[in-house]
Amino acid sequence: MKQSASITTDSVVQAADWLKEGKLLAYPTESVWGIGCDPFNQMAVQQLLAMKQRPVHKGMIVVTDDVHRIASLLDDLNDSQRQTVLESWSMHPEAISKQAHTWLLPLSKQLTVPIPSWITGEHDSVAVRIIAHPVVQQLCTHMVSPDNPYGFVVSTSCNPSRKPPALTLNQAQAYFLDDNKHSNLDKRVHYLTGDTLGYKLPSQIGDALTGKIIR
Repeated sequence: MKQSASITTDSVVQAADWLKEGKLLAYPTESVWGIGCDPFNQMAVQQLLAMKQRPVHKGMIVVTDDVHRIASLLDDLNDSQRQTVLESWSMHPEAISKQAHTWLLPLSKQLTVPIPSWITGEHDSVAVRIIAHPVVQQLCTHMVSPDNPYGFVVSTSCNPSRKPPALTLNQAQAYFLDDNKHSNLDKRVHYLTGDTLGYKLPSQIGDALTGKIIR
């Protein structure tokens, strides 16, 4: 599989370089495989939205590695709201009920770099998760820059529209390698190898201000 070898890596440095070049990247997350891009690259986000057949007004989830990078996004939460969010991201590795938690965080006026509208969609919030996967944590670390001080990477399920999310690298490649054959180099899906963390519960999305569970 010569073609897939050139677009597959186990190096987070190489994967981060691909993202910075505007490429799409498939990677393992807590429960399923995700696919994402640099959230500050509008063309990459538009390519991903088109592939997923997802309207821009819905917004996109972003992940990062450390809560300290998004401290300004927590400023508008009260102590109770902030504690709920932080506790959901500090789950013990041996916890039985493993579940990934994404929170809609209000857009603070104190942000050093604004979150683009193609990420927030029609909302006055941004969907953020501190990802538990150690490989993706490293990826986010390498994405930190003056333009992306949060270390954000877009995270959406790795599957074409109306198909189940990929659970393995082979499934992810089976979805998109045929597309790659008909795409130029800039539009190919790339892959960061690894396994999911095996979480069985579906990821959850909540509103940090109201505590309401959206999904």
